[in-house]
Amino acid sequence: MRYHRGSCSSVVALLAFCVLFFAGCSGPGKGGPGGGHRPGGPGNGFLSTVYDTRPFNPDVGRLPPMYTGHNPELLYNSIEMRKQRTLREPQETEDAHRTRMAREISLPLTGSLDFDSIYAVRVTPSEVRRDEKDGLIHMSCRLSAAFEAGRENPAKKAFVVRYLPQLDNRYAIDRKDGTRVTIEEIKFSEYAVVAVNARNLPIQRTAGPQAHKDGKRPQEGGKEPESERVEGTAKLTAEEARSIEGGVMALLVGRLAPPYTSHEEINRKPTTDRPGTYLGRYHYLYMDLMAIWFYDVTTGKVLKKIRLS
Repeated sequence: MRYHRGSCSSVVALLAFCVLFFAGCSGPGKGGPGGGHRPGGPGNGFLSTVYDTRPFNPDVGRLPPMYTGHNPELLYNSIEMRKQRTLREPQETEDAHRTRMAREISLPLTGSLDFDSIYAVRVTPSEVRRDEKDGLIHMSCRLSAAFEAGRENPAKKAFVVRYLPQLDNRYAIDRKDGTRVTIEEIKFSEYAVVAVNARNLPIQRTAGPQAHKDGKRPQEGGKEPESERVEGTAKLTAEEARSIEGGVMALLVGRLAPPYTSHEEINRKPTTDRPGTYLGRYHYLYMDLMAIWFYDVTTGKVLKKIRLS
């Protein structure tokens, strides 16, 4: 079959329109194991997925409406590819390797972003509420311990920025001996930002159960318990608070820091006592955080900037 130039142009234009339309209408994945939550709670059904491709300007007083920050998954994959390309080849001399590595490091990671750029990665707050007594709106982001060598390292503080479920089944069966057992089949990928300057974070702690040794974080009532968090407050009237209800997001603002990326895979195989499967793939981006911003995602109004020394 032959295609005329005019018909090809029309098809390309139509495909481009469809891609942009569906990209703008699709929302993010779940915020963590056990269920998702939209920005600041229920009620906001739309979030843009058109990510920024330019360095972030930390001096701006307002963000564009529906601002999404930079794509953490794309950034992680770009750094991983760059790491592989900078490995020394078998027949390569040291001088040639240093020259090639310097050239690779200077190239953009995505768009006009490179290793020296300032990044802003969006994270969904774990809680947004207004205190009627003091008129303050309280916004908090949950922290979790990052995995290292198969176990959680409490010194590594991570913000989960993307959760990609692959399998999430829970069901009960009756055994031949009359006992009833619950089987869980869980598989997911998770992207998180590890703050290399975690000592500068204004961390608040609340009581909560510890994570299981197999890597699965405990859940109560379908929600992940919160043990550590970073909280910001803003003075808003009741009317102002209602206008942004369900539309508060946070940005992790900072620069990339060594080792830039790491990966952990937690795999629990079924046993007689614990049937079912659990496979968690954790992808970590390392950043030296400059600030954490809370903002109204609909209008771009910045509600609070927590600056880190």
